[in-house]
Amino acid sequence: MAERAVDSLINSSFLNPGGEGGLGYLFKGIEDRPKIDTPEALLEQLDAADIGACVISIMAPEHAEWVGKAHQQYPTKILPAMIVNPLLGFKEIQRVVEYHHEYGVACLRIPPFRYTLPPTDRVYWPFYTKALELDLSVSMNAGMPGPRRPGFVQNPIHYDEVAFHFQDLRLIMTHCGQPWTEEAISTITHWDNVYMSCCAVAPKYWPDNFVYFINTRGKEKMMFGTEYPTIIWERGRQEVEALNLRENVLPLFLRENACRAYNFEFDVE
Repeated sequence: MAERAVDSLINSSFLNPGGEGGLGYLFKGIEDRPKIDTPEALLEQLDAADIGACVISIMAPEHAEWVGKAHQQYPTKILPAMIVNPLLGFKEIQRVVEYHHEYGVACLRIPPFRYTLPPTDRVYWPFYTKALELDLSVSMNAGMPGPRRPGFVQNPIHYDEVAFHFQDLRLIMTHCGQPWTEEAISTITHWDNVYMSCCAVAPKYWPDNFVYFINTRGKEKMMFGTEYPTIIWERGRQEVEALNLRENVLPLFLRENACRAYNFEFDVE
């Protein structure tokens, strides 16, 4: 029987297919992914790939109610996250509080490339503080962005300073950190509170040092993820299987580390 998994990051854009403009050069067929109308349909598709639970990032305000209701229906299988814009200041902080209470949001998603500001910039600090206050995880892009925007603001080394100042914050880097893989590995090793969602980069393209880290020192820090519709679930699972991760590492990578990083008990059965 295949190991069951948690998808540590899915985008709610599956509710509005075709909205991934500009990424076709990286991800074949991304703009043709089918719409998923119901939580049951979502869980059925996940189950077909031996994925029993997921984190869904609310990508647009019109998706919030759908994701919130899905969490209410399946509270141990669907965990809401939300994209935030730190440039909006206090109004965005208020929206974080609202979404946390109304929709069950448990994680803030912040993509620095959108704001051309590194994670160390003080504009993000009120959101780190609010995440600590509400016991939320913070998930931030690390590595060259898919959209053609300046990427150095997402160099993983920036998270070293964030982790220093916010040592109780559960900080999740995403997108594997490429091409700065060594910086990502060093930062994750340096801090107990830093994790990696290995999403949005197909596993067959992960460099050898990255896979070695998953199998060794990073075994309790690294998480399976797809950022669907970026990577389809079947492909993600098949390519992870092809990596031949160690038997004692596979359950950590596929689900147990996600429970720690999000401080949440996912039900994958």
